[in-house]
Amino acid sequence: MRTSSTSGSSSRRQFIRRTAGAGTAAFAAPHMLGGATRAAAQTPSATEGEIPREPSSATVDGALRILLADDFHPDHNAFMRSELEAYAELNGWDIEITDVAGYIGGGDLFQKLLASVQSGDSPDLLLHTPSVRNFVTLGLVQPVDDLVNEAIEAYGDVIPGAVFSSTVDDTWYAVPFFTRSGGYYVRQDVFEENGIDIIEGTEYYETMRETALAISKPDENMWGWGVTVNRSGDGNAVVQNVLFRHGSHLQDESGDIVTFNSPETVEGLRWLAATYTEDQWASMLPPGVLAWTDTSNNEAFLAGQIAITQNAGTMYAKAVLDQVPFADDIAFIPYPRRISDDARLDFMSDGMRFYLITDAKNPEAASDVIRHFLTTPVQERVWTISTGYALPSYASGAD
Repeated sequence: MRTSSTSGSSSRRQFIRRTAGAGTAAFAAPHMLGGATRAAAQTPSATEGEIPREPSSATVDGALRILLADDFHPDHNAFMRSELEAYAELNGWDIEITDVAGYIGGGDLFQKLLASVQSGDSPDLLLHTPSVRNFVTLGLVQPVDDLVNEAIEAYGDVIPGAVFSSTVDDTWYAVPFFTRSGGYYVRQDVFEENGIDIIEGTEYYETMRETALAISKPDENMWGWGVTVNRSGDGNAVVQNVLFRHGSHLQDESGDIVTFNSPETVEGLRWLAATYTEDQWASMLPPGVLAWTDTSNNEAFLAGQIAITQNAGTMYAKAVLDQVPFADDIAFIPYPRRISDDARLDFMSDGMRFYLITDAKNPEAASDVIRHFLTTPVQERVWTISTGYALPSYASGAD
């Protein structure tokens, strides 16, 4: 658990620790950097030029309390935190920023946020990625139609995926921030060394698996199949995608009948089981892949040890920012084709959003934070630091 507190009445920024259960500090981030590492971290793109900041007329009761998703990309995290602190300092606000795990698994975030709201201790603002439906069902977020309409007027229409994941019954319950380029990333140079085309060699999951085996060279610390099925955001996505490609559905078209236990689902699960357990595929699997978490494939890819992985884009952004030797050889490829109809089913991207929490003590200040982070200079800085990971949610950003 790490909470930072910045007093607006002083230019000094103070980092403090709180005991679990004290306000938003009950939210824990499993992938944290130590205090010394965090303080020493440099973000070149975040320090080039001053970002314009319009003062807010809002006052803050106590401290503005913000829950911030803790991403794999530390430079992205550092910029988000520093810009929140700078905006609070400009306005003379006290601010508390608490890291929240990027992957929320079985719903720990929902449980802790519900406890905070029900106890009358609501944070003000959450920056994260889950669809709003669970938040709305639990009564955790406020409608934000006015804020979104204001943003659309200034920056253009919102991408379809963000609309789908931010609305319920035509009401906005989250303000889109940026979208993502989730999908498959490959080492194009490794493919070329083995005479394999990156598109043809990954067209179906069967093809991708054969390719991963062909390009693996364990003696040289290179493995082709850099994805896990362990409990994590990336692992869940891999399982989902394989099942969908086999024609699996969670329910029928009416939405009333569960169809998950179907022949297509069974076939997809058997395919996954064979991939990770049969001897013929063993040499393409990196050591410990069945225990990987969300950061493991990022670390292995950036270390030059895997050639194919599925990722939300943080890995690519970090490779570009840190100028890893093979950054120019990283290619983004389409998802494999579906067995059922030979189509490429690509998912609507949604990405990061702002959620105004129910019974927040400082809704006006939180709203001005959202407005500031949607301004073009802030957006451009985010896109620069997080190349290929953070992409525009609004139409004008495509320019």
